[in-house]
Amino acid sequence: MPKLGQVYFETRLVGNAIRMSAICAQSGVEVFVVGPRNASESHLKQLALRKLERKLQPQDA
Repeated sequence: MPKLGQVYFETRLVGNAIRMSAICAQSGVEVFVVGPRNASESHLKQLALRKLERKLQPQDA
């Protein structure tokens, strides 16, 4: 798993859902996850962070 360094999180309320973005400070790559309004912030951050880690993994040819 790549070392991400600093990651920024952004939370946005969209209707009855929450959109959590995770942005890698070093590369500028951004991913987001959407969950129900009653989901915990820590859970959504964890999901977004795992998604960012997967996106930054080198792809096998």
